[in-house]
Amino acid sequence: MNQLEADVAARGQVTRQTSLNNFLAEVQTRAYHVAYGALWDKEVALDVVQESMMRLVEYYRDKPEQEWPALFRTVLNSKINDERRKRMLAQAKRKLLSLTTLGFSEAGLDERMTEAELPSVQRHDGGFSDPEADVSDTQLKYRIEQALRTLADRQRQVFLLREQLGLSIRETAETLGCSENSIKQHHFRALQAMRRLLSEVWDHEHD
Repeated sequence: MNQLEADVAARGQVTRQTSLNNFLAEVQTRAYHVAYGALWDKEVALDVVQESMMRLVEYYRDKPEQEWPALFRTVLNSKINDERRKRMLAQAKRKLLSLTTLGFSEAGLDERMTEAELPSVQRHDGGFSDPEADVSDTQLKYRIEQALRTLADRQRQVFLLREQLGLSIRETAETLGCSENSIKQHHFRALQAMRRLLSEVWDHEHD
């Protein structure tokens, strides 16, 4: 290879690296919402996204750019499934330990989910002081979190991508690798479930 060919190859590598960096920057936020919707843990979701991005760079950086979205989606789903298997194994071990009474306390086995990253709600202008409004905001976030927790994984993913991230039906379908009709169905069912669950809480508190 002469110097001219070497220079062309070097420029090509820089251009590809720039394209890859831009692609990862573009998909990072969506990937986080997908992982978070499936795993319901902020730190684990971040780790899964970072590991997926590193794996794409390590194994697929030389693939054609148009193949990156599908490859990244496959890697991300694989990492999410790996995390689910780890959880299932951990749950099985805890059940076994519980049955054999090896002395683990309930506090030690408690793996509470972290609070969902939800957009802050609007303050009420009338009838609430600032402390009261803070309490109201916190209660509403808690109710939404509890309602989201009851959704099926796919419904929760679609809800977060559509309602929190503001993606269109087409963008959500591309992100999750589903048809647009499937996204519409999951979104409709998620909205129905959220409305029902939140209205039940509201009615119960005002009986």
